[in-house]
Amino acid sequence: MVAKIQAKVNPETSLEDKIYGNAFNLVPELGAVSLAKLRAFFGSYRLAWQASERDLLSCGLDAKKAEAIITKRNLIKPEQSWEKLVSLGIKTVLLGEAAYPPLLAEISQPPPILYIRGDSSLLSYPGIAVVGSRKMSAYGKQATRELVETLAINKLTVISGLAFGVDAEAHHATLSTGGMPIAVLASSLDNSSISPRANYLLAQKIIACGCLVSEYPLGYLVQKQNFPVRNRIISGLALGTLVVEADLESGALITAQNALDQNREVFAVPGSIFSPTSQGTNDLIKRGAKLVTAAKDIIQELNLDLNLASPKPLEAATEEENELLAMLSAEPTHVDDLVRALKKPVTEVNSILTMLELKNRIKNLGGSRYVKVR
Repeated sequence: MVAKIQAKVNPETSLEDKIYGNAFNLVPELGAVSLAKLRAFFGSYRLAWQASERDLLSCGLDAKKAEAIITKRNLIKPEQSWEKLVSLGIKTVLLGEAAYPPLLAEISQPPPILYIRGDSSLLSYPGIAVVGSRKMSAYGKQATRELVETLAINKLTVISGLAFGVDAEAHHATLSTGGMPIAVLASSLDNSSISPRANYLLAQKIIACGCLVSEYPLGYLVQKQNFPVRNRIISGLALGTLVVEADLESGALITAQNALDQNREVFAVPGSIFSPTSQGTNDLIKRGAKLVTAAKDIIQELNLDLNLASPKPLEAATEEENELLAMLSAEPTHVDDLVRALKKPVTEVNSILTMLELKNRIKNLGGSRYVKVR
């Protein structure tokens, strides 16, 4: 069993400080740096909430931010805002609390306040960030699933965003093994703010056996500029970041750079020199990222003391099923090609494919395309 990473500090944090920390976070003009200044100068968010404009300026805020606080605190009701969080089952952790993720506390600008839905204790377990292209190829899907399943089976949390492509596939693979998924959002955690909406049900599954994390308060909808800021949390929660697929403009490369800046390991899956979605990963490898072809490459590089577990053995196939398996490989094959090669009716071929899927011998990549499981 992988042990929790122990926090370096264990001060008592009052409920009042959380209530007023959340209230300050509802002032949109303030960011992580401003919140940190307020708490450091006044000693608590509660005392900072009562400060005069002159004192707010003394703590290092500019006039615009100080004025925003004076104006907005007449409109914000800290206790009511806090009760709303509690009613939605959203936990709040402040930087410096024992429950704050210890690895995240080490980065240069850790979020002063974190919101969590689900099992917050998972944030103290060793984990790997898995990121990549939203326009995931069939190769990227296979690589993500195979690598992540083994990582999850070995009791590592799998940390990603909630975007289409590699993010979502990493979570699906983690859930399929009964693992511990962590999704970091660029919006607040209330149901109406979860984005993209197509991944709403996935988010609910993650909450059930993992957790959602954000630094944004209730009602904060996703905005494009939030993603690069959010990415520092994805890498900051993890021992290392795995980039499966990425073109040269991919946001996944921002996460990889964050990992390097945070003195964390970066791993990359190699790909075809002709594939745009592998240009970024191949470039990372040229610049020193660890080349990964199996999950054990990550586990060994991080010197994790694990008895490396693998997915359950493949079920035996019948003679008829083996005939079809011989025509499949890691490259996608369309069912029409199988029908022509086997000279069998499409209904019979589909029946064999269904049985092989149930035995976990093949995977349907969508569009009637199949690949063989290793």
